[in-house]
Amino acid sequence: MSRYRLPQILFLSYLLFCFTSISETGHATDPPAHDSLPDKDTTDKTQLYYRIHQLRFDGNAHFNQNRLIKLFGWEKEKVYARSEIIDGFERIVAAYREAGFVFAETSPDIEVMSENTKTNNETHVTITVKVVEGKRVRIGEVTLAGNEHFSEVEIRDQLNLRQGKRFTTVNLERGLERIQTLYSEYGYPKIEIAPENFRFLAETGTVDFHLSIREGAQIQIGEVKVSGLKKTKTGVVLREISVKPNQRFDQRDIEASYRRLRNLGYFYQINPNVLEAGATEDKINFHAHVTEAKTGRLSGVIGYAPPDSEADAAPQLTGVLEARETNLLGTGRQVNFYWKSGLLKIFRLGYAEPWIFGKPVTIGIEYGQFKQQNPNRAQLPGISYNDTEVLSEEQSGNVSATTHFGSVFEGSMTLGYKRINVPNTELPSTPTSSFDVQTPVFSNPNAITSTQPTPYSGTKYSIAFRLTRDTRDYFLNPTRGRRDSVAIEVSRSDFQLRKVWLSLQQYFPTWRKQTVAVELHGAAAWGVNIPPTELFYLGGATTLRGYDEDWFSGPRRVYANFEYRFLVGPDSQIFVFTDLGAVTLVEAPSVFDRLRVGYGVGARLESKGGILRINYGLAAGDSPLRGKIHVNLGTSF
Repeated sequence: MSRYRLPQILFLSYLLFCFTSISETGHATDPPAHDSLPDKDTTDKTQLYYRIHQLRFDGNAHFNQNRLIKLFGWEKEKVYARSEIIDGFERIVAAYREAGFVFAETSPDIEVMSENTKTNNETHVTITVKVVEGKRVRIGEVTLAGNEHFSEVEIRDQLNLRQGKRFTTVNLERGLERIQTLYSEYGYPKIEIAPENFRFLAETGTVDFHLSIREGAQIQIGEVKVSGLKKTKTGVVLREISVKPNQRFDQRDIEASYRRLRNLGYFYQINPNVLEAGATEDKINFHAHVTEAKTGRLSGVIGYAPPDSEADAAPQLTGVLEARETNLLGTGRQVNFYWKSGLLKIFRLGYAEPWIFGKPVTIGIEYGQFKQQNPNRAQLPGISYNDTEVLSEEQSGNVSATTHFGSVFEGSMTLGYKRINVPNTELPSTPTSSFDVQTPVFSNPNAITSTQPTPYSGTKYSIAFRLTRDTRDYFLNPTRGRRDSVAIEVSRSDFQLRKVWLSLQQYFPTWRKQTVAVELHGAAAWGVNIPPTELFYLGGATTLRGYDEDWFSGPRRVYANFEYRFLVGPDSQIFVFTDLGAVTLVEAPSVFDRLRVGYGVGARLESKGGILRINYGLAAGDSPLRGKIHVNLGTSF
């Protein structure tokens, strides 16, 4: 059940049965008292303790020995009070009943060891436990009453506890939650469901029970308000959420609105209890208590790579500077600036205006410059370059329109223009000798020999469409959900190209405050005369950690990122990762170069005042001291 849903399910009868044992007649009895345990000496007022030298189980099939020992909590060097031993057996019985074995019993045989082993008021014992699991309980007859707005067939379909199916506490709880969700989506969030009159039949191994439903009145949304705003204008927030006054209560709208508020990026914290009592019994108010965040970000990335060989005079440094404001003057407007230095030099400047003409449409404009430098690789045998430093250069501009629809979808269309200029440059043909893992894939779409100049100059007009589905619970530090995106671009004029991008991101919660993140990315370009600036690049902090930034390039690219994250704060995490990636050869666009693998550790630590991202990555086969360090330092304003 979501944290902001009104808790109305009653489990009193159900919880009672979980902590009782069932006799052959089907009536509840108290758990065994385990009187075979020797009690303390009546002449000695001190507590007697027991050291268990051996704990064995017999007759168990559903749980193995290790699982039962863990449930009991046995440690060979630990001493136990009599009550602790009884609690251990009761935990075992409770686990069996949770799994559907409500007739399970334990009969411990406790053997006191020699009197010579009694020390410091301790009795040394061995325990052999006879386990009688009994039949696993199945659903018998389920009756219900009180449902008026939904038929018995609809209720039973949501409960999903059909006669003869195995009965577990988890299945019952999930079924009741589905019934409550059904009612909540149609304006009845105050529904009360009481499972009662449990009747267990040992001879058939079944359980009969009754569901009593109190639907309550249909509820409408009263007020919709946001408190805690200082910078952001109230209307800017209210327009982003789907809950509106006087509409019928729908739990899906409540959840979507809460998720939307979290993912706006305007707030550092949002109280999850967004529902409160309205002015009348049939009203519920939506009230979001927020703490605003600093939405301006200034960050810099420093990349460090040790010398690749003795020929390198010094380690290489790369850098990125990024500034952005996602809530300019509290209006939701966005501005961004991006600068990158290294093998690729990139400059971008953009602005976005939200809610054009009062509609959920954002119009953005962006200007960019791109330069690809000739890396200094004179040490590679058999490869010669001319003195030209710049291999390629482009200037670009685009206009985009983005809108949200449904509760999880976003669509965008972008019209773009590029002016591409690559001077006559003697590019090397593809080498036939094998290099190390850091050998780049050179941009050479026509496999021209080293004596033939390669001019790429002209304009490109393009149109691109992107569709994104995002169900992540929180975009900065997701614990569950997924984000999928697909895009296609078609361009004309001097460069007639087609490009496709696909991105799949999935987040799986494991244990408390731990998450597995899996990302799969692919991209491809088709065309006769693909300039170097239109290739896809691989390597560095955002694609393939453990390798130099943008070291590999090709007309097609695939890479995957796997992270196991430990969540150390609302927006912070530490993680271990493995990255895999490859690009296709320029002269053979359908043939992938060999797969590269990187792995390492990293952290993302963020507060109201700033951010620190750091990754230490190793390429497969590298020694621990030859890793690549990627550091992002930022501040909020």
